[in-house]
Amino acid sequence: MNIGRMRGTYTVEFALVGLLLFFVLFSVLEMGRLFFTINALNETVRRGARLAAVCDISDPVVLRRAIFNAATDSGASSLINDLETADLSLVYLDQNGATVASPNDLVGASGFRAIRYVELRLQSFTFDFLIPGFGGSFTLPAFRSTMPRESLGRHAEVGVAPGITPC
Repeated sequence: MNIGRMRGTYTVEFALVGLLLFFVLFSVLEMGRLFFTINALNETVRRGARLAAVCDISDPVVLRRAIFNAATDSGASSLINDLETADLSLVYLDQNGATVASPNDLVGASGFRAIRYVELRLQSFTFDFLIPGFGGSFTLPAFRSTMPRESLGRHAEVGVAPGITPC
């Protein structure tokens, strides 16, 4: 075996194996990011529906807290890139699962008293890949969580002023 002729083969082998190794490494990291994002979005809709079930109907804090922000922070999520409160849709449902037309109406039969469920939806969220050279994105499936209503920010006890419970 001539050592002079074999001098560059180790470099070529490392280049080929190294390319494959780094591709697998970055792919595993991206899959981890994807699973983290999916779990965080699931938790976002669950958390938001839970807060909406116990907080006042018109309280903007519900969606801010759902995306893991402070109650006073109205920007994008501090946990998930590109997630904002505008991406979430909060819906109040009656006992048949139909949308309540005017949930703020305290007196009407199709208003506040008709609410039986709270549903939070997140649709069309795009996940962006960070793999070098393989940039791209795809849209994740819709996320939603439905919970039975609870106080909706109102006191149910007799003798208590119908004030709003802060969330």
